[in-house]
Amino acid sequence: MAEQRALNSGKKSSVLQDAAALTTQLAAGLEKIGLAMKSRTWRREGRAGLGPLQRQVLTLLRSKPGQRAKVSTVANELAVRLPTASEVIATLERKQLVRRRRDMSDGRIVMAQLTAKGNRSCTPSSRMPDRLATATEALSAPEQVVLLTSLVKVIRSLQEQGEISVARMCVSCQYFRPNQHDNADRPHHCGSLNVPLGDRSLRLDCHVYEPASTAQVNEAWANFTGSRTA
Repeated sequence: MAEQRALNSGKKSSVLQDAAALTTQLAAGLEKIGLAMKSRTWRREGRAGLGPLQRQVLTLLRSKPGQRAKVSTVANELAVRLPTASEVIATLERKQLVRRRRDMSDGRIVMAQLTAKGNRSCTPSSRMPDRLATATEALSAPEQVVLLTSLVKVIRSLQEQGEISVARMCVSCQYFRPNQHDNADRPHHCGSLNVPLGDRSLRLDCHVYEPASTAQVNEAWANFTGSRTA
């Protein structure tokens, strides 16, 4: 009997070790991809006189309506301190890639807007997502959906740990209603577009995104993950 208990204990320990090793390998793989993409961007854009954070600011502004945003918004979305964001934007302004203006309705608010030159300087970076998209084409359609939903969970966990800022993704948007429809292919609903959504249509950076309250996010997340744990 004691030998059986020892054997079961050994098997349990082995399973736990395998799980720990798997999460370590997954983390290492994601880190390797991130470092490779960042290094590639640095090699290409560094020669043009743009650092990684400067590139991120330009890309973020390019994605905004009117290609403009509050300096505080830039800091929050890139998870940097406000003085850091202000310094980077000032540097980009000296390079004539960005212009700063006081908000007309509130002079305390500083807005940063992309210039025509700044917009043109963003264009080369579009190759990087294309390379990643090509790489994900090696996955089957079901595998791509699993990867997307897994990335949503990873990003959510990193947000809760305070490691990254709030992403403009469905599960933290006030318009997202998970598992509202009986259709297994498209169970979710987007209140902004008024259309049903499937897991394959989830967005990690949506142009109609509006942040939900903490209570809304927690409820949506519980409903979103509930169908996967039931």
